[in-house]
Amino acid sequence: MFGFSRRQQWTLSSIPDLSGRVAIVTGGNTGLGYITVRELARKGARVYMLSRTETRALAAIDKIKGELGPELTPQVEYINFNLLSLKSAKQAAETFLQKEKRLDILVNNAGIMATPYELGPDGIEIQASNGTGHFALTVSLLPLLKSTAAMPDSHVRIVNISSFGYLFSYGGKPDFSSVEGLNQKTWSTWVRYGRSKLMNILLTNELQKRLIESGTTNIYCLAVHPGVVATELTRGPLQTWPFLAPFEKFARLFFVTPEQGALTQLYAATSPEVEEKDLKAALLFPVAQVKAKASLAEDKDGRLGNEFWALCEALLRQKVSD
Repeated sequence: MFGFSRRQQWTLSSIPDLSGRVAIVTGGNTGLGYITVRELARKGARVYMLSRTETRALAAIDKIKGELGPELTPQVEYINFNLLSLKSAKQAAETFLQKEKRLDILVNNAGIMATPYELGPDGIEIQASNGTGHFALTVSLLPLLKSTAAMPDSHVRIVNISSFGYLFSYGGKPDFSSVEGLNQKTWSTWVRYGRSKLMNILLTNELQKRLIESGTTNIYCLAVHPGVVATELTRGPLQTWPFLAPFEKFARLFFVTPEQGALTQLYAATSPEVEEKDLKAALLFPVAQVKAKASLAEDKDGRLGNEFWALCEALLRQKVSD
């Protein structure tokens, strides 16, 4: 949960050559996303960094290019993407589609954690946007992902960054059938966070199921818990509980680094083992270990996944046409 399993053999150097492949990483200007962008680019992929603040994204891209050096000529570009806005997600997808004719890797990495209760610009609780924002981006890119999967020697991956915190969603009954359900205040911000991370797993399940039913069997959808990582996500808990600020540095001693935390999502995005082991709709824990899902996330009857999908489709139609 908090660190790594005994498996340590899969490392950044295990990432295969990615020349000719195209990738998107949301929230790529810092933390896990930054490492993911950098390492995909290091291996030859053209990578699009989707994030909200252009100045931070461009600074991160310059830093990546400096770290990799001119001999690698890393291909990294920025596209504006605000996780809180369904319209922004749709526009980001459209901007990407104007630039590229293939998409091999989509890493839905951006996220918000344990913030005080707040509704975003679409009237959606901001932590729930961890699910709804990535739904909007993913379904808008789905036709291109499918067409890429039909190309020779394709290895298409959709990776949704979840968390063991999805287990916090058991603090009450999740309701994904309505905006009111998404916006439940709950007794703790951690419950809302857990539900948003449950959404990431349900999206993985439902997307994989629908792809198979449509005849696309060679796209692999995976959900990933990266471990407890020292990233900027700690801003959320500190907004909720400012009195914890003096203890943050001490707590970080027990966190793993972004380089360590990014290993499992990079494995999910690139490793040939994903296809060799047929890890469709798998939940991975560090490092690259399949983890059984709790009953809510397993969603055997598909009810929660169907509810979440239908609501997101309705919201996307409403908010993008507004």
